[in-house]
Amino acid sequence: MIYTPWPKEAYQDKASVVAPALLGQYLVHETPQGTYAARIVETEAYGGFYRRQADDGSHAFRGLTKRTEPMFCAGGISYVYLIYGMYCCMNVVTSPAGSAQAVLIRAVEPVEGIERMMANRGMTKMSRNLTNGPGKLCQAMGITLAQNRMDLCGSGLYIARPAARQPFHTGRSPRIHIDYAVKGKHFPWRFYIQDNPFVSKT
Repeated sequence: MIYTPWPKEAYQDKASVVAPALLGQYLVHETPQGTYAARIVETEAYGGFYRRQADDGSHAFRGLTKRTEPMFCAGGISYVYLIYGMYCCMNVVTSPAGSAQAVLIRAVEPVEGIERMMANRGMTKMSRNLTNGPGKLCQAMGITLAQNRMDLCGSGLYIARPAARQPFHTGRSPRIHIDYAVKGKHFPWRFYIQDNPFVSKT
């Protein structure tokens, strides 16, 4: 299948705007072993402001660090980081340089390279558990820290529009698993495709 990456300008809006726009789009990772592609079914926006409140749930809330440097770049690159010292999470950086905003890809529906995804996850049977979480989808699609700060408008790792858009209803809720955030845990910045089985469990 031929995939066409999003143009640079598609990433220049606020994370809270780009996050729902990513639903139904494809996350594509081209590797020497083959191409992985999956339909994005759940996202979360980070950074910026909601009702004049700064997002204290964002990695960039306390400023620029070596880890968060990609978030301060212009939209259109990846931000991949480790959680629990072992699982990678894939983020799409958005907005103009200095804005420090990004969208976490929380869950995807496998489309291409499914057998390789299962092998990467040590699974012998296809199930929603294959990619229904940010760490799971990175492991399945071979996304590691080596893919941090990649140009999403080039080849290798990118967002692509589907040839034919499938209709769906968008759900919205506060983001999950960020109880450390005093204000941000209440921001309604989690977006998902309603009734899709690959949406993560809350």
